[in-house]
Amino acid sequence: MIYITAYNSPDLDGIACSIAYSELINKLGKPAKAIYSGDLGLEVEFVKNFTNNFPIEKRAGLFEGDAQFILVDVSNPDDIDPNIKPEKVIEIFDHRELVFTEKFINAQTTIERVGSCATLIIEQFKEHNQTPSQNAAVYLYSAIVSNTTNFKTPDTNQRDIDAAEWVRGSASLPSDYVNQLFAAKSKIDTTNLYFALSQDLKIQTIKDKKIGIAQLEITNIERITTDLKNELENALFKIKIAEQIDLIIFQGVDVIEGNTIFYTIDEESSTIFAKALETQDLRPHAPLKINKIILRKSILPKLDRAMI
Repeated sequence: MIYITAYNSPDLDGIACSIAYSELINKLGKPAKAIYSGDLGLEVEFVKNFTNNFPIEKRAGLFEGDAQFILVDVSNPDDIDPNIKPEKVIEIFDHRELVFTEKFINAQTTIERVGSCATLIIEQFKEHNQTPSQNAAVYLYSAIVSNTTNFKTPDTNQRDIDAAEWVRGSASLPSDYVNQLFAAKSKIDTTNLYFALSQDLKIQTIKDKKIGIAQLEITNIERITTDLKNELENALFKIKIAEQIDLIIFQGVDVIEGNTIFYTIDEESSTIFAKALETQDLRPHAPLKINKIILRKSILPKLDRAMI
């Protein structure tokens, strides 16, 4: 069996790619199953309820000895289920600058700088003259719209636009679908802020420092650092302790206004992230607003240089 999966607690891009690529592999005559581990966020739940379709299995524990794996939206062995052995990975699709493909010695890799991994999966459908099912098309289109913040992020390119336009033809979506999706992922309050930050937390070890970036991409992002400021600080502190993180920052993207807010809770984190962001205005307990979208995946390579 070939298992197709993303990183632990995947976002919509990882879930969509797992579902759609397993569908394609099965169409091409190879038995494949989409799986995931961890928790799911609000946007995944929205698409799941919208389609009333969720052909992916939550998996825990050991795999059979002859199992093979395809990774989507991930290329770091530290981010995947520890039961997946890197030498069992046969293919990887990812769209990040900081990758670790050399650790997967038997994998064919497709690493392309596009806005969404879903774009790469759609291109695979086109290459094999196949069309995704309506539900898979909804997941793929939703992933591109979400990951590119409706085509506003700096890494969005024509390939993303073309892929989204092509797959939407199979999705049969209402005209206000994108607004519905963004509204659903923006339902953050005191009851779920900690979970939302934990679910979209990226942890990376750079130069012996364990770094965490907790991210939200929602509407009206400023209320997180105003109305929910105390809850935000408490959540970041709890995450830092629970995950034994050395440096932590909150990164919030406003999907409507197209700006980014950063927030730190300690001096060391502020100093290092300020170097990476090339600013002197990042200080603990004070939000820093930048009038453009800055992606988390673009910050991580800069941190490596900032920590010299």
